[in-house]
Formats: sequence, structure tokens, C-alpha cells
Amino acid sequence: MRKPVIAVMILLVVGTAAAAKMKAYVGYDKNVDLGAIKTFDYRDTLDTSVIDQAPPVHEMIKLLIIAKLQDGGMKWVEEDPDVLVTYHTDTQQAMKMNVTLYSYSYSAGWWWSPLWGSGMDVSSFSRGTLVVDIWNPKTEKIVWRGAVVGVVPEDPTPAKAQKTIEKALKLMSKEFQKMRSKEQ
Repeated sequence: MRKPVIAVMILLVVGTAAAAKMKAYVGYDKNVDLGAIKTFDYRDTLDTSVIDQAPPVHEMIKLLIIAKLQDGGMKWVEEDPDVLVTYHTDTQQAMKMNVTLYSYSYSAGWWWSPLWGSGMDVSSFSRGTLVVDIWNPKTEKIVWRGAVVGVVPEDPTPAKAQKTIEKALKLMSKEFQKMRSKEQ
């Protein structure tokens, strides 16, 4: 009986620890030579960005995406770019369970009965997703998509928000540059 309880607790601890980290997911069109892409232009998406809810955050994300692409050797042009770039965001509420298992003991009093003590705390947090799309303006088809999922800090300072967004974009940029260098 004790082994299954311990196994469940280990799974919960490992699961909640893994949920706190950011993870990047990427996909691309294998028929497109990503190494041949030299120029890009940025386009806003009004429905799925934070342009209306948080204009300063939107501007920060936009400028960080542009900087990452330029750091990777691409040139930002407004006319006739090889690809267009944009981002999307989403947040969802998630649950976290912390299980505590106290010890086996005997109670004080006139009876001699063993006691088990345990408890569970359930809390909610926001899980955010940042998606960057790169698509061909001529065919309107996505050639690369990167997504990062992670915990959104509660009431982050502007500096903390920027650090979190930079970390997310760094994860995606690293994957994009790896794919571009494979193609060259």
C-alpha cells in the first residue's frame, strides 16, 4: 500500500517541476530551404497578439523578434521580403497540486491507535504560450513555427517580463538558427 502512495507523490513532484520550465516546440516545411532566407518584414496580428491589451509589451516582443532575426544574419526590409514574421500569445489557467505525507505515529490518550497524517494543497497559475510564425508572402504558407510554453509570473515587473520573453525567444531563435544552418 505504501509503494503506490510514494509513486503517486513522486509523479506529482516531477510533473509540477517540469511544468515550471519553458520548453520550445518548432516545426518547419521540409520543402523550404531555410538557409536561403535572407530578408524579412514584421507584420502585426491584431486578434492573437497583445497589441490592444498591453501595447508596451507588444512593442517589446516585436523588437526582440526583429533583433533575434537580425542577430541571426537576416536583414529587415519593408519591400519584397523573403518571409513575413509575426507572433501570437495565449494564456490558460492550470492547476498545481502539492501533496505532503506526514509520518506514522501513535496518538496520545486512553487508546493506542496509529495515525497517518497527510495533506494536499491545490493552487492555480497561468501558463502562457508565445508562438512565432514565419511565412512566405507569395504562397501565404507557413515555412517555420516556433512555440514556447511556460509559467507566466504573477504581476511581473517590466524587467522580469522582458527577461521571460527574452528567454522564450532565445529558445526559439536557437532552434531556428540550427535549422537554417542545416540547410546551408
